[in-house]
Amino acid sequence: MDDDLIATWARRLAAQTDLAPTTVRLYAADARRFAAWLTATGRAGPLTAATLQDAKDYRDALVAARQAPATVNRALVSLALCFDAVGRRGDNPFRGVARIDTVARAPQALTRTEWHAVRRAAEGRAVRDRSLALALACLLRYAGPRVGEVAALQLPDVQLGTRRGTLTIRRGKGLKHRTVPLVLEAREPLQAYLAHRRLLAERWARRADGRVPAWAAWPDGHLFLGQRGPLTARGLREIVAALGLAAKLAAPLGPHDLRHTFAKALLDPAAYGIERLPAPITAVQELLGHADIATTALYTRASSADLARIMGEAGEED
Repeated sequence: MDDDLIATWARRLAAQTDLAPTTVRLYAADARRFAAWLTATGRAGPLTAATLQDAKDYRDALVAARQAPATVNRALVSLALCFDAVGRRGDNPFRGVARIDTVARAPQALTRTEWHAVRRAAEGRAVRDRSLALALACLLRYAGPRVGEVAALQLPDVQLGTRRGTLTIRRGKGLKHRTVPLVLEAREPLQAYLAHRRLLAERWARRADGRVPAWAAWPDGHLFLGQRGPLTARGLREIVAALGLAAKLAAPLGPHDLRHTFAKALLDPAAYGIERLPAPITAVQELLGHADIATTALYTRASSADLARIMGEAGEED
């Protein structure tokens, strides 16, 4: 019975909200784990009969199982939504449970040396992949889009000129629209890739007797194409991960690390050898597409590497 209830709730979430499919699956999995815990601990009644004490005990069980605070808090949110949906809005047990407090860490950005290693790895593939990896890495590093936003990009969303360029994100997180200027370091690899992208459209036209698939068309199709069609977020992550391996980074590389590096370089240019003043945090918020400036403020927190660099500079002055 609980499984049917949870499945129905998940379908409603998918149909009636803007939540991503992955988020809906996580929320449903949280509800199923709670139902299984109720059974395993001998709690009486169905999931919908859970009490405030059950909710507190479940939170404590997750903590005792060494679940990350973010995982525990997501489970509490998931279950609060679930209980709202099944008629417990007035006495929702998960609305009365305190969340786990955490000290937000600074997002992990690449150092200047690490970024140069990633760029060299991408340049090493440029002949083989026609600058695809280099264009992707530089777009993420110098414009900061989310990987899902990159997967959705169409050719007209990238406008390149000799002196300036723009990236338009038309369906950002929360369906927000924003425009990001493209600096030379992003424009040049994109220009090289676009020359190949135009040839891909011609190749698909020959393959299909002139009927080019909409996603492959020029100049209106998807920006980044793989061998079988538009590159998905998963495909883009695989390309970036391969660059991290080739660069011999200590930790796996993901697209979000390059987005973090974009933000970090704007707020702390000295860390990247850039001689200019830090960008205003409100400007960085707009470029990243953050709804809450508190999210952007996380980038101003000093990491251990930042503290070591700052203390080293102070020592040199002494």
